[in-house]
Amino acid sequence: MSSSSDLPSFDFLDLSYRPDLQTLAVRWLRAVTFAELQQGFRAALAMGLARQATRWLVDVRRRTELDAVPSRWVAEHLLPESAAALAPATLYVAYLLSPMRAHELRRDAGLRDATAVAQAPAQLYRLDTFIDEGPAVQWLLRQG
Repeated sequence: MSSSSDLPSFDFLDLSYRPDLQTLAVRWLRAVTFAELQQGFRAALAMGLARQATRWLVDVRRRTELDAVPSRWVAEHLLPESAAALAPATLYVAYLLSPMRAHELRRDAGLRDATAVAQAPAQLYRLDTFIDEGPAVQWLLRQG
């Protein structure tokens, strides 16, 4: 894996690019505030643009907070902005979830709505959720 030395380092996020898989890995290392989430995803976007990475593996298994507001911001602002910046290529995002988080996405109405927005066919990007990393990476490799 290679990472960019010109990007800031964070104690809450590990960003790396896998040239062999042409995939940007965005791994959250702990629970984050909304400001940290925004800062981290902006750094991910910068790395994604620098590498022209259209496959993103977003690992949120270590993030324990479950809040529809940040989820909607990612679905309605960050990912559409990222997809537009990477156009005409399509952005593919595989979200890697813990089983507890996957259960909460189905149970909580606000999170369910945010997920529906993120997965709507009208979005400029494609997003799917996974509990296991292997199937997530395989899905990404089948895209584009």
